[in-house]
Amino acid sequence: MVAKKWAVLLDLDQTLVLTDAIEPLRRRRAWFKVYNSFDQTAVPPGTARFLSKVGELAKLGVVTTSQRTYAERLLAYHRLQLPVLVAFHDVTQRKPHPEPILKAAARLELDPAQCIHVGDQISDIDAALRAGASAIALSWDGALDKGSVRGKGAAFCSGWDEVLENITALMRGRRTPA
Repeated sequence: MVAKKWAVLLDLDQTLVLTDAIEPLRRRRAWFKVYNSFDQTAVPPGTARFLSKVGELAKLGVVTTSQRTYAERLLAYHRLQLPVLVAFHDVTQRKPHPEPILKAAARLELDPAQCIHVGDQISDIDAALRAGASAIALSWDGALDKGSVRGKGAAFCSGWDEVLENITALMRGRRTPA
């Protein structure tokens, strides 16, 4: 088996799992209600196929500002198994600081330059770029728009097929469209 020379790090909320329906509960820290409301969350269409395809090309991980217990339970609820999880309490500095990306890269035994971070917030892009990783902005709901990403040095995508296309381009040494 050939060692994978790349990692794809995914943000959790509103990227890997659509969680906007439970965000008010999370803000109130009503964790019992949050955990009992996971049925109001969903994985975006094509997520399993995307993870399968990208998993053939790269190591996978999740980098989130959410607490670990929540992240682990949400991933388990949706049967998403990614080998690395860097969560809120795993770092002292959170996105947009590069520490979470750097920690995930270290856990995957890769240089940050071999990592591609996919997220739905400007803080995701900033954290990736500050860590020396590549960044892909993904917006399922239009909360992040192409204009806000322009000039940041990140690709802007609205679905998994576009993300996979940009990941493949980056791995081949081609610059992604900003």
